Amino acid sequence: MPAEFDNAILQIADNLKRTLTFIPQKVKQKCEEIRLRAGLPVCLTVGGKVLFVCRNSTVCDVLPQNALTATNDDIQQTLSLLCNRSVYLHENEIRQGFISLPNGCRAGVCGVFNADGMLVSVISINIRIARQIFDCARNLLPYTSGGLLIAGPPASGKTTMLRDLIRLLSSGYGDCYYRVAVIDSRGEISGGGALDLGVNTDILYTPSKAIGTDIALRTMYPDFIAFDEIGTAAELNSVRNCFNAGVGIITTAHCRDVADIMRRDVTRAIVESGAVANVALLSQNIGAMPQVLNIKELITGAFI
Repeated sequence: MPAEFDNAILQIADNLKRTLTFIPQKVKQKCEEIRLRAGLPVCLTVGGKVLFVCRNSTVCDVLPQNALTATNDDIQQTLSLLCNRSVYLHENEIRQGFISLPNGCRAGVCGVFNADGMLVSVISINIRIARQIFDCARNLLPYTSGGLLIAGPPASGKTTMLRDLIRLLSSGYGDCYYRVAVIDSRGEISGGGALDLGVNTDILYTPSKAIGTDIALRTMYPDFIAFDEIGTAAELNSVRNCFNAGVGIITTAHCRDVADIMRRDVTRAIVESGAVANVALLSQNIGAMPQVLNIKELITGAFI
């Protein structure tokens, strides 16, 4: 497990990487994010909590005097390494505020953007560590028939759960080997092909989930179509098309609680469309079982 952390820091500035390499293994194993901010302490997100990295490679939950601090040069070097020394090639991604990495990790980028959406100056970088946790979604298999929405707050493991559910459905852990089409708009679900999504999965790398979904429907004849973070009207329309075609949808959405599902326009529209039969609500308590909600009862307010 710590190897995932070590892979994530390969594209961090040398000055910071030397210290991060030797932090405790148990911290590496549970680390979810590495946050670099120009002129400020380097922070890790571990179990949903903020930890500061010290210059002696220890960590603490209170800002220490010997905190490891990222300089502007560290930030610039890290950006260059994340882009394989060609920021221009990642221009379209950066306009959306992120950089996809070949190991399945994703780097969020903040700074000064001009009116054309071009990054003028980078100020902070957040590297989210992709992990594959086998069998974490096994208990959700019975709830995939008719479509499933995996909902939860940030860092609750939605993509990890989605990734494993795809693998399980595709590899015969349900009642058969299902054909699964994955619309991987940021390369995060599949890790650019580095992660195991099962033996019967087709991956479409396209920035538009709506276009990718329509292509998958027309050409791949899937039993399920899976993608991360539904959010636009076009994507909602594609979800409805899948429902009308008898194809199951498995997707994710940011929601903090049951009431939030029906309060947000996008998730309420998914629920009311009939395109998913159940919602799996995750929490930020690592290892906690998802709360599975039946759509009919959710609409009537039985869970609220």
